[in-house]
Formats: sequence, structure tokens, C-alpha cells
Amino acid sequence: MSGAKRRRKNAIGSAFIAHKKEMRESFAWRYLPDNARRILDRLELEHLRHGGADNGFLKCTYSDFEEAGIRRASVALAIRQCVELGFAEITGQGQRSVSSFRAPSLYRLTYLNGWGRSMPPTDDWQRVTSDESAVAALTRASAARNFATQPVRSAVGCGVEIQNSGRANVPTQGALARP
Repeated sequence: MSGAKRRRKNAIGSAFIAHKKEMRESFAWRYLPDNARRILDRLELEHLRHGGADNGFLKCTYSDFEEAGIRRASVALAIRQCVELGFAEITGQGQRSVSSFRAPSLYRLTYLNGWGRSMPPTDDWQRVTSDESAVAALTRASAARNFATQPVRSAVGCGVEIQNSGRANVPTQGALARP
């Protein structure tokens, strides 16, 4: 073959991601909910699209996660579950898009090797060492809502006015007084 590159018989022809056997057998993986797996799948796809060189700088929007089969209302919880179980890390907090301004969150998959400006793997999923710690991590993920970003809800018709206090929806002083 003059000038043409010769390909080895056992060469891998396209990009791939390998998971450690220990990770797939771990307590964290066993308790990972389906939507959280979809989050990881979408982030792995983004990692592949960047040629494995940008782990830690993976940009994904809620719309990207929706296209991956997750309801928009379920995305935040699924991301928190991935983070609490140690499979992902949010390296840059995004913001809601307003008009043409968009600032998506940046993510790192803690179990992937990469190259270029990728951060090294930390295998944070290993800190989940039992069924109890996995359940505790999922409980923390469910309880850790960012109430500052939640819309203000009002209880119309029941005589109670609700305000957004930044932590939780709490009745205001005037709503507690009885006539």
C-alpha cells in the first residue's frame, strides 16, 4: 500500500466510553434511577462529541436532556441524583435562558478518563458503600431543591397568601392572622 494508511485488524473504529466493572457493580449504580441514567447517557454523548477532550466543560441544556427522553420537570432531580451518587459534578452553574442570552451548566463525569483539558477521574461513586448510603444520597437529592429559582405560588381562594422566601414557600405574617 503506497501512501495509504494501513489499519490494524483490532483497531477500534469509532469513539467509545468504557465503564469499570466495579462501577457497574457498585451500590451507587444499583440505586441510580432511570432518569439519572439518561442524564449520564446524554453527558457521555456530549463527551464523545467533544472527542473526549472536554470532561469538566461539558455543556448541556434542559432542552438537550429533554431530547434524551427526560421530562423537563424531572431534569433537575435527575441531575441532583447523579451528583449525590457521585457520577457527575456540576463545574459551572448555568442560568435560565433569557432572550438570546444562554448560559448552560457545565458538567464533569467523575468516572471518565479524557485528554486535552479534561479533568482527571475521581470516581466519587466509590463513596457510596452500602444500601443505606445510597438511599441517603437519593434522599438528599430529593430534599435539595433550589427554592430561590422556584416560581412564586399563591393559594388563591383559600385566604392564605404565599411568598417566596428564598428557602421555602412560607405563609406571610398577614396570612396567619385570623379575623
